[in-house]
Amino acid sequence: MTDLTAPLLLSHRVDPALLGQASMEMQRDGVPGVALGVYHRGCVGTAGLGVTNVLHPRPVDGDTLFQIASITKTFTATALLQLAEQRRVNLDDPISAHLPEFTVADPEVSTSVTIRDCLTHSCGWEGDFFEDTGWGDDALAVMVGRMDKLVQVAPLGRIWSYNNAAFYPLGRILEVLHGRPYEDVLNKVLLAPLGMDGACFFAQDLLHRNFAVGHAERGGHTVIARPWAMPRCVNPSGGVIASAAHLMRYAQFLLEGAPVLGDALRLAAFEPAGPSTDTQTIGLGWWIDDISGERVVSHTGAANGQPCFFAMIPSRRFALAVLTNGANGWITAQRLLAWAMRTYFGLVTPEPRAQQLAAVDAWLGTYETRIERRVLRRQGEQLVLDQVPLKQWLDGLDPAALPQHGTEVKPIGPDAMLIAPGERAQRVGTVLRNSDGDIRWLRFNRRAALCK
Repeated sequence: MTDLTAPLLLSHRVDPALLGQASMEMQRDGVPGVALGVYHRGCVGTAGLGVTNVLHPRPVDGDTLFQIASITKTFTATALLQLAEQRRVNLDDPISAHLPEFTVADPEVSTSVTIRDCLTHSCGWEGDFFEDTGWGDDALAVMVGRMDKLVQVAPLGRIWSYNNAAFYPLGRILEVLHGRPYEDVLNKVLLAPLGMDGACFFAQDLLHRNFAVGHAERGGHTVIARPWAMPRCVNPSGGVIASAAHLMRYAQFLLEGAPVLGDALRLAAFEPAGPSTDTQTIGLGWWIDDISGERVVSHTGAANGQPCFFAMIPSRRFALAVLTNGANGWITAQRLLAWAMRTYFGLVTPEPRAQQLAAVDAWLGTYETRIERRVLRRQGEQLVLDQVPLKQWLDGLDPAALPQHGTEVKPIGPDAMLIAPGERAQRVGTVLRNSDGDIRWLRFNRRAALCK
């Protein structure tokens, strides 16, 4: 086990062994560029590998800007915790207490859903909701006004399922209570006070700087993923553009404290706060895992072709940011975190093992989200999964998402499965049951699909 403190204290550079591992992992996954940030006990190191863009390559470094996408949700959550500390909101306030016009398709949910329900992804309405409402300062207000079409796919507060749309009303509350657009709020209350100067939201703010573009794989070739920008109304859910160096300043605040938020609520964000029926739980805007008895607090981001990962081990005062610009970057990031935890702290996640279960035929069926159909079926003696896009998540997506058929699935527990077992893209899925014990949802990639 390596003592990470010494090399950072001496050089303020990322451990060469971690860089070597990152280089190997990104080559395996076909990722053009990776930026790394490491924080440990007050010491910071950043580095970059590869290029920003396969067509117009520039070297990636610790100051290269990436779309950190849904890691933004943790900033939105922190800004709301600031308001809670100031007693301007209570996390158990109904959304309608601050946005009287707020409504989704279910009238009861419209009046009773709380800030906490949205922060913990347990509001239950359709979450993959993206529309372009323009680039004016009213973009977010217009988007919240369009949420009246969102139907419930799960009962309020019953299960968690990753929900982008839950963060639109949260961002709108920040706008209303601060009296300014969301981007200005975040700059004033978090980005500027934390020294994250240069972190931004709009393409015009980075055209003169070194920034990454996303990439996808098609026919064995790496291609530019388009479009680059997401609609402005998505900013509270995924709009921050930042570097590994920026995220290290964020990590220092989260792990050590800063005047922007008192320690009580800062640390409360790392505690379980939402419903959970399996191993991964939810804090106030964060995902919480237990690895070898240590709490790991994290969030991912997935803009178009730019998967990013930010994780902390609070008890070790350790954080790792992995920003990538390739479609398989989520694999690179997860493997680097596992390597760092094992190498530096001896923390190892046990490999899930396939089991023979008699009841898996009860899992078979068709499950749908707003943008995807998942079919769990038998293919001979084998359990397989088909994934068919119903709608592209981003208008004008190029290259478009393609169907995936016949992905192997193996049971690993009474309601848990390995999808693509043994492959680098291996992930865990879970079937979720209603109060009567009937299977109603299939969740992986943190999204629960409703059984049809």
